Amino acid sequence: MDSINQTFSTIFFLIFFALTGKTLSVSNSAEILPATGFDFPVGTPNAEGYYKARGFWPNGHVGEDWNGKGGGNSDLGDPVYAIGEGIVVQSRDVRRGWGNVIIIRHAFIDKNGTAKLLDSLYAHLDSRNVVLNQIVKRGQKIGTIGNNRGMYLAHLHFETRKNLAIGMHRSSFSKTYSNYYSPTSFIRSHRQCPDFRKAFKVPINTFAPYPGAYPKGKKEPKSTIIAKASSSKTINPIKTILNKSLQKKSPKIVILKKETTPKSEPKAKPSIAKKNIQKPPSKLDPPKKKLGLLARLRARYPSTKSGTGRVKRNRFSPRKKR
Repeated sequence: MDSINQTFSTIFFLIFFALTGKTLSVSNSAEILPATGFDFPVGTPNAEGYYKARGFWPNGHVGEDWNGKGGGNSDLGDPVYAIGEGIVVQSRDVRRGWGNVIIIRHAFIDKNGTAKLLDSLYAHLDSRNVVLNQIVKRGQKIGTIGNNRGMYLAHLHFETRKNLAIGMHRSSFSKTYSNYYSPTSFIRSHRQCPDFRKAFKVPINTFAPYPGAYPKGKKEPKSTIIAKASSSKTINPIKTILNKSLQKKSPKIVILKKETTPKSEPKAKPSIAKKNIQKPPSKLDPPKKKLGLLARLRARYPSTKSGTGRVKRNRFSPRKKR
């Protein structure tokens, strides 16, 4: 009886994992067939009924925002499709500015016959129809367009990545062509890939936890380390860097002990010669007022009580004849 129950339970779990796409494997690699080509993630295959509201540019917006032609939230709940064959390496609600996010890893053969890997990211989703480690086909519905709980107007944020370690730690990697493809340019140049029916072994579990620390055995990027240090309350990274540089460059300072004089002997005060130091004029002194015409004339022709000197007279009075 126990053996029958075990058999039924085994069959149940096999059917469950087959239907849901989940896998029992915990390895860091998976075998997938290379993509036959790539289509647009909305209005597949040619983005019919949609427009690119925001494009890709390096060191700025490293993805594309796709909207329905109706504008606003008219595309809320519209289907989102996998751009090519691959395996789901992330399907979760990240919240924050991302919302529901799906990342699919693809293998493909370029025009020169070289095997390459690519991650496609689909963010701000309203719903997710795939799970982690599920194999997906080209043009398969993987979710629906959302607005991240009303944070934005409904649209799909879409990225194509060369670097398989980015995951949700986008700020830890340079936003250049070394890590990203321009999505529309990539899809247009890879509509059809060379047919190669041999499975490829691709790495999975390459992302650092988000939020969280880097996995053991993996080197953490310097930018992530600096971000951690700046977020802590006890450590100030700027002060520590300055202290280290000062210790290296500044000479050693020797502190001399003060000589103590016996109590019986009076302390000799050093004689300091007083110098007549003229105080420089302060910049804050009020400016001298300009004298008027009458005041200047009075200063030039003063009158005396003894009668000597020039006679005070009006400027406009006639002179006395001599």
